[in-house]
Amino acid sequence: MMSSEIVGAGVFNIFAFIVVIGILVTVHEYGHFWVARKMGVKVLRFSVGFGKPLWSWRGKSSGADEGTEYVIAAIPLGGYVKMLGEGDSEEITEAERHQSFDHKPLAARAAIVVAGPLFNFLFAIAAFAAIQMIGVSGLKPIIGEVAPNSVAAEAGMRSGEEIVAVDGEPVRIWQEVIEGIVSQVVVGDAVKLSWIDSSGVVKNGVLRNPFGKSIPEGMDLFEKLGFSIGRPKLDAVIGEVVADSAAQRAGLESGDRVFKVAGEKVNSWGEWAKWIKSSPGESLSMTVIRDDIFFNLTLTPEEVKVGEKTIGRAGVMAYQGDKKRYRELWYRDIQYGPIDALWRGVEKSWELSSMTLQVMGRMLTGATSTDGLSGPISIAKYAGNSMDMGIVSFLSFLGLVSVSLGVLNLLPIPMLDGGHLFHYLIEWIRGEPLPENAMLVGQKIGIIFLVGLMSLALYNDILRLN
Repeated sequence: MMSSEIVGAGVFNIFAFIVVIGILVTVHEYGHFWVARKMGVKVLRFSVGFGKPLWSWRGKSSGADEGTEYVIAAIPLGGYVKMLGEGDSEEITEAERHQSFDHKPLAARAAIVVAGPLFNFLFAIAAFAAIQMIGVSGLKPIIGEVAPNSVAAEAGMRSGEEIVAVDGEPVRIWQEVIEGIVSQVVVGDAVKLSWIDSSGVVKNGVLRNPFGKSIPEGMDLFEKLGFSIGRPKLDAVIGEVVADSAAQRAGLESGDRVFKVAGEKVNSWGEWAKWIKSSPGESLSMTVIRDDIFFNLTLTPEEVKVGEKTIGRAGVMAYQGDKKRYRELWYRDIQYGPIDALWRGVEKSWELSSMTLQVMGRMLTGATSTDGLSGPISIAKYAGNSMDMGIVSFLSFLGLVSVSLGVLNLLPIPMLDGGHLFHYLIEWIRGEPLPENAMLVGQKIGIIFLVGLMSLALYNDILRLN
């Protein structure tokens, strides 16, 4: 990839990151803001971002948002809502006490605090429900190749069979299979699968977990389990050549039939794809047939990083023949009405919340490696990729991050919403607030924890870049 393309991709990723964080921070802080106003608390400032204000304006001179300052600040890594009397009751006059956060009943303060994470969960439910109403299309979960002596082979899986359930949950496309498998292996469990064999009989098997403490990423999932996604056996005929790709530079054209690579005959698109993937940056001599004439070419696949591996990419698509028939055989469309979609959104959000908590717990106990923690660089990359892939992928990423933010903020750590709720629980038990000294010690502990967590995530980002 040329330097200008790298810079362009980086700028796009930063833009996508700002959009994602801007949306989710606004949702989170609006939860605090909305409930605070409903509880009669005066909101002094609603800020998206930290640091120097880039843009600010005041609310109406009267009404619910009287005097509220709305701010978009320079550092897009969070936000906050500042309320009257929040931790600073000495400045509150008698006339203002009824609008002061600290002077509200315990239940009202707890409701205001919990509203931020709650709005993150509600947003995630809405995002996942929207995806189900828009509809998703994916490959049917037909098993491709099964490696000998692999985890999949041990479980009895065979090429051409279709997976119908993961851990008892029905699946219809590969995306659902992958999500189901990942949700099991990241918490250290074996994976229970059900599939239909060639005679139509449903079989059950268990895939042992080969990942240990690591979290699977990219194609690493299939390689370690020992099976691949089933795809139709297509002829090695070029359907489309991507502009400025390795294939175009080599002189490949739409309609070319790949005859030989490195002197070996190519019988299918799958064989040709294996050559490309296994030869990143290497010059491959090729023979293609074009209009019944043999041409000799040299193609050097681009180097593409996928997880911890580097694979080759040519920049071509296969000729699919009758596309309608191809879709009928290999693809499945899934779409729900509003009620069913909403329920699916609730289920998805609950599953992700549970999985996030389990992974966090395993990281704390050392059962799972912390290498899977992602910082702003990785999040920016994923945000850019999801935005580039379309509205469904982008909504899915927003929902995933929104759930993660909701769960993280509910942890009983000082400085987070969960830390405040923990203080309120102690206050309810004691019948009075915690001493100020104890609050300050808790804040210091919270700051140390958060700085350590962010440093570790950033360190992981840097390792991935290298």
